[in-house]
Amino acid sequence: MSEPIYISCDFSGIQDYVLAVKSAGGAQAKRLRARSFLLELFEYAALAAVENRLPAADVDVLTQGGGGFRARVDGAADPRVIEEINADLQRMLWEETRGGVQVSLVAGRSDDDARSRLERRKRRPAFSVLQTEGAWREDRLSLPPLGDPCEVCGQDAGRHKVEDEDGGADVLHCGGCLKARELGERLTRWDWMRVGRPGALTALGADFSAVPERTPDSFRAGRWIPRDDRNEPLTFEDIANMARGDKRLAALKADVDDMGVRVGEMNSESDPSYARLRAFSRSLHTFFSETVQDMLEKSWRSIYTIYAGGDDLLLIGPWDAALDFAGALADAFDDGPAREYEDAFVHAPGREFNALTLSAGVALFPYRLPVRHAVERAETLLDMAKDQDGKSSCAALESVWTWEHHNLVIGEGKRLARWTRDLDGVSRSLLHRLLRLAESDDPARAARWAYQIGRSVRRNRNSAKFHGWATNAMHSLEDDPRRADEIAASLRYALLATRG
Repeated sequence: MSEPIYISCDFSGIQDYVLAVKSAGGAQAKRLRARSFLLELFEYAALAAVENRLPAADVDVLTQGGGGFRARVDGAADPRVIEEINADLQRMLWEETRGGVQVSLVAGRSDDDARSRLERRKRRPAFSVLQTEGAWREDRLSLPPLGDPCEVCGQDAGRHKVEDEDGGADVLHCGGCLKARELGERLTRWDWMRVGRPGALTALGADFSAVPERTPDSFRAGRWIPRDDRNEPLTFEDIANMARGDKRLAALKADVDDMGVRVGEMNSESDPSYARLRAFSRSLHTFFSETVQDMLEKSWRSIYTIYAGGDDLLLIGPWDAALDFAGALADAFDDGPAREYEDAFVHAPGREFNALTLSAGVALFPYRLPVRHAVERAETLLDMAKDQDGKSSCAALESVWTWEHHNLVIGEGKRLARWTRDLDGVSRSLLHRLLRLAESDDPARAARWAYQIGRSVRRNRNSAKFHGWATNAMHSLEDDPRRADEIAASLRYALLATRG
């Protein structure tokens, strides 16, 4: 029996491709939805190409999602066929995305060997498209003149005048942006999809068909989309108008902490069959692609899914709902994958490695801002959350806190907003003054805090709870810098909630 080979596949340029849409012409949500879904189809198409070109082999998928897959192939498998598939996929991607997305597909003698080859291959994106027999393809090093460029992506020639959904003048679309807009509309009618049967659409040479219910060979195509009373998808402007106070959106980006380390622990030495790795990957993918979607449909219907699968997600919603959902997401993760794999990892002696956790970044933005800018900010905030000791944190409202304090931070913000509405003396101007003190390095800031409270809010039965909060906060300003940062976040929440 021939030795197995191991395959690693990775798509790069994903985020730039998905988010390379402007707000021009409206329909920003449709195009984001379509591009995100196409990236998921690319993964399935690449895997289908491997299975179709190696019909006599047994392709065992170890991990899938998040922009790639890993597989072990037993039986008659020639590594040279993988190189041919890689070249074909690169060519089709070049034509479909204008080089915006690249694929690296490699084969190795072991899983580690394949991953090492993958890292080297990723340093040469689209090499088989740009080179022939070691020479550069000069005809592919530049694109033809754009003429009148597409007003949506700016990357191709505009050929189609399409109605502006925001009510402005017609907007010039290229073929790709028009296709994405139309696909975004069709996606609202699909729940499940399977590869290999013509019907709905084609991606990277693979046919996909929509199916009405789940089957053993299907995957979830539907992503939760907020709708109005007529069952029409809401625009980002509609969703922003659902926010409390300031009419802003929030981009929520979250993923699993230390994912690379976790996967590395499930190596062939401890689990030659890779059963644990396979189950772990599927569990996480199911949580993000299905459990989270069920949560949104049931209780968080104003939040819009851009991407959810693998070990991460990206959501857009009213800023206050997104912050509430972030806490619910962390709780659901603790009760789901974290509990399931609580005892699954073996760590080296002396290492402190907590239970499986996730972190999140939540960036607030006006609905007219192109989403890519908000996502870049959310990604920066996510990195800040992961820089904390122990990770397992949320970065938002210009502060960072652990999930254990999430309900405290958001709950205090809501109470401050309520007190601003109900109590004499608790005004937005007072909140602004308290926020400046919480943000300052003034050694006398606690005393100044007490002065501001005393001169603004009389002590009586109605204001007792506010004075109790203010007193505890004053002591935190003196003794606990991290708690002071959380107090500042609560004040920012209240200011947003009471604006307008």
